[in-house]
Amino acid sequence: MRSHRSGLGGRLVITIVVAVALMGCTAQEADEPAPSTAQPAPSASASASADVREDLVGDWVSPDDPDVTLTLGADGTMVGFDGCNTHSGTWSDLSGGAIRLQFESSTEKGCPEDFDAWLALSDGAMALNATLGLYGPADGPTGTLVRADG
Repeated sequence: MRSHRSGLGGRLVITIVVAVALMGCTAQEADEPAPSTAQPAPSASASASADVREDLVGDWVSPDDPDVTLTLGADGTMVGFDGCNTHSGTWSDLSGGAIRLQFESSTEKGCPEDFDAWLALSDGAMALNATLGLYGPADGPTGTLVRADG
């Protein structure tokens, strides 16, 4: 009898642990605010003398979905939110006005099946006035961002 009870208690503990772990994998509720765009701590690949364009530093947002944001830091770090997951990494100015984006880490929330994670697929950008055109690995357009402050 005693071993039967301890087996049942062990299963109960395992069930609770699994339930708590799965709660962290649910999609963001519609009424939850988007995560903060606070700057991440600089990574080992972001140097104090990062080659960045000061006119691009700041907050950018998708004109089609205000939940999609990208913040470019003066220290060469960046953090973005695609409406489901948060992505962080580094950015730098390349010759000819091109900007290199390197996403180095991301949260892994379970996003809806039809979710388009275009922000994290972007590895470069071109700035024109207050618009930032993002591009993917094959230099195809992935999306557009505009200045968050107008």
